[in-house]
Amino acid sequence: MDIGMIRGLGTVVVMVAFVGLALWVFNPRRKREFDEATQLPFADDPEAKKHVEQAQAKAAGSKQQ
Repeated sequence: MDIGMIRGLGTVVVMVAFVGLALWVFNPRRKREFDEATQLPFADDPEAKKHVEQAQAKAAGSKQQ
């Protein structure tokens, strides 16, 4: 094995990891979990939580129309 082969294998490993990570991140089944994670900074603040819930209700109402 020369250095070119090692670099080539390293490139393939990184490419496979990138594609796997992209599929995991953009998987529609994970959307709810990621949406919950985006709300974690607001979990301790009741006032912010109220505003977020109002915005989500407004957005959900506009999507249904």
